Amino acid sequence: MNHPSTAVVEAPPAIDSTALLATARAAAATQRAAEVAAFVAVADWADAHTDGTVGDPIGPLGIWTEDPRSVPGGDRFLELGGPGAPLVSEFCLYEISAALGRSVTSGRPLVGDAIELRHRLPRLWDRVLAGADPLTQKQALPVWRARKIATLTRTLTREGADFVDRNLAPVAHRATMPTVERLVAEAVARFDPENAELDRADADAGRYFTIETTPVDAASPWTGVVPVHGTLDLADALDLQGAVQRVAADLAAAGCDADLDVRRSMALGELARRQTALDLYGATTAAGATDESTAAADHGGAPVAATRTPARQVVLYVHLNDAAIASHRNGDGPTIDTATGGTGIDLARLDNTRALITADQVRDWCRTPGTQVVVKPVIDLSEHVAVDAYEIPDRIADRVRLDRPTCAFPYCGRPARGLDLDHTRPYRWEAAPGAAQTSTSNLAPLCRGEHRAKTHPSPTGASPPSDDPPGIDPLAEHPPDQRWRYHRDALGTYIWTSPHGLRYAVDSTGTTPLD
Repeated sequence: MNHPSTAVVEAPPAIDSTALLATARAAAATQRAAEVAAFVAVADWADAHTDGTVGDPIGPLGIWTEDPRSVPGGDRFLELGGPGAPLVSEFCLYEISAALGRSVTSGRPLVGDAIELRHRLPRLWDRVLAGADPLTQKQALPVWRARKIATLTRTLTREGADFVDRNLAPVAHRATMPTVERLVAEAVARFDPENAELDRADADAGRYFTIETTPVDAASPWTGVVPVHGTLDLADALDLQGAVQRVAADLAAAGCDADLDVRRSMALGELARRQTALDLYGATTAAGATDESTAAADHGGAPVAATRTPARQVVLYVHLNDAAIASHRNGDGPTIDTATGGTGIDLARLDNTRALITADQVRDWCRTPGTQVVVKPVIDLSEHVAVDAYEIPDRIADRVRLDRPTCAFPYCGRPARGLDLDHTRPYRWEAAPGAAQTSTSNLAPLCRGEHRAKTHPSPTGASPPSDDPPGIDPLAEHPPDQRWRYHRDALGTYIWTSPHGLRYAVDSTGTTPLD
């Protein structure tokens, strides 16, 4: 009688996650050096096939005439960079693109980015070159990030490109793309105010709102749902966002168990059914109560709470110099811009979205009928405020978010408004009264996901050495199950340590790897 043989299955070898990280980092460093070498070769190739330079964007009658020496159907020189960059042979794009395994559609912007950086953004170009040496890669500007910057600066004047290059180069490897976009927008406003005004007018004229109800446009008309899309004024969009959030919360409180996205879509329908006229809930009195609530109070009943959405509140932290404020107060218009020597556009920054806007736009928003403008005093960010409670009062939360306007997690640039505020030194419930653990120096804004990553352990965490500052017990501050850890040093920089011991410094200019 034959007995079935028993197969012996060997257990897979143990995986060293720390070694895998080291291998990945070494490969990434090699890849970055290779990317720099390839990018430099593309720039060299383009320089070897150039003729003349791109003219000023505002030429005679606004028209750029082609080179009369060009033969019909033959090679021609293209404007791949901004003003001041050399013209590049069109035919050379096909050869370099093929050599790199790209289509010319992909190779053309690559060559244009290389030309833009080398000839119009020389400081940023030098930061790119630093990536060729593994010893300087930590301070280098990655090629992909440099290309994104070059794409944004291509339409700037020479002076505008130099402004971006000069201000961005020291922190380009850490700056987030929203920061770059704001700097480019500022350069347009400062050095090309006419086009800035035209862009704003074009944007206003291009606003739309579409509900795709026809069978041709609807994604799945038989399902009963249709797509909605549009472009709105920023203030109107913030109003709509707030109204949708409030109604979605009301639906949840009323027992709707749908997820948030579904409730937000339902909220739009609720708003449409409720708000079919300018005021369905009664005119608001000077005291802030509706006519209906006043009538209920007159008859001896409890005042009825108004359900109408309050008037628009433009809550802005506007940063303007004295000259800009005085010029608009006196009706004199914008003053001389010290950066350009000419008449510029007074700028402001909206804290809600960290967007760069004009002072005229702020004035237009505040003049909108029904708008309630709340003026708040200037907050002294150097003042240390602390309370002996876990809950965070508004006076502390506002200071923390103004001092650190973005998420404090490495490489995250999300605006701090609406984010969690985390105690950088964990709150001790057993601490004696008067410890004042909730303070402006012990809080940091974190996105909910990063907050959870910091709070909960990593399943693959190694056991790196502690990097806690002197005087802090690492075992008391951080449980042994490894997770993201951080502390704030004396300069206000957040020092993060990953579950595998990789360290990062996060300050007002961005993130710097420390390993």
